[in-house]
Amino acid sequence: MFRIFLLFTALTGCFTASAKDWLIDVRTAAEYTIEHADGATNIEYQQIVIGAQQAGIEKQDTVRLYCRSGRRAEIAKEMLTQNGYQKVENLGALQDAESWAKTARIIVAKKP
Repeated sequence: MFRIFLLFTALTGCFTASAKDWLIDVRTAAEYTIEHADGATNIEYQQIVIGAQQAGIEKQDTVRLYCRSGRRAEIAKEMLTQNGYQKVENLGALQDAESWAKTARIIVAKKP
């Protein structure tokens, strides 16, 4: 029975890496340098799709975005969604992202 399970697992690819959680600050690099939420990676909203690819963000990963007011994060969310990213959330402003980061019990991935 165990051999059948191993064969089934190998054939179906069940040993793939699990999805990650990302916290992305879509503001400018200068804004990010001044202040950002703990665990956040900076990818400016105009570069979000190529930046996500370069950071290794997979389309099944959970991506949470924020900016100063939520407007740029919403634009970035739409761009990611249009490019096949499945779990994208606009947290809103920096303060909202900081509150989320303090209460979240997950480890966010960081760009290497």
